[in-house]
Amino acid sequence: MKKVLPFLLVLLSTFLFSCSKKNDGDNAPNNGDGSWKMGSYTYVRGTSSQTSGPGGNGNTITAIAASTVGTGGSYGVFSGSALTITFYSNLGEGKYTLGTTEMMVASPAAKIISISCTIGTAVNTGAVLYAIAGGAATVTVDVTKDSNGKYHINMPAGATLTKKVVVQGGIADAKDTYDLTINNVY
Repeated sequence: MKKVLPFLLVLLSTFLFSCSKKNDGDNAPNNGDGSWKMGSYTYVRGTSSQTSGPGGNGNTITAIAASTVGTGGSYGVFSGSALTITFYSNLGEGKYTLGTTEMMVASPAAKIISISCTIGTAVNTGAVLYAIAGGAATVTVDVTKDSNGKYHINMPAGATLTKKVVVQGGIADAKDTYDLTINNVY
């Protein structure tokens, strides 16, 4: 398990910083296709990257990084957002329970998915990363796979994410928690 966690961190970092360089074909957002709502702000997927690799113990880990492009919603200091999603895709499609990366690594046979959301990525004044707090969440996330082999993530019920990392001073008016919903992010 100790070998898997560093691999996960490297994998997530790679995708988070490269998501704006690779996409699924076009940079123009398709309204209603690939969006998420963090608090009162709705963000539309502009670019995304998705890859799978060995996750230890015979598991395959899939990481999805999706981000906005341009102004990222024109929400002032809240403009721009990025989602990072990881799960053991060898467990197949279906309903996953939202949890932490540590929970996922500790229970590799359970359908646990880790999701984090960064807001303020389209401005240079600071950003904030949010993730699920420790402990089991009761929120389920739907994972499906399309005919092109891309995984699609939906979380219509929403979950409360907690402030985890503040970058460059963060966002002065950012709350400690926000509710996140996801519509067809891939």
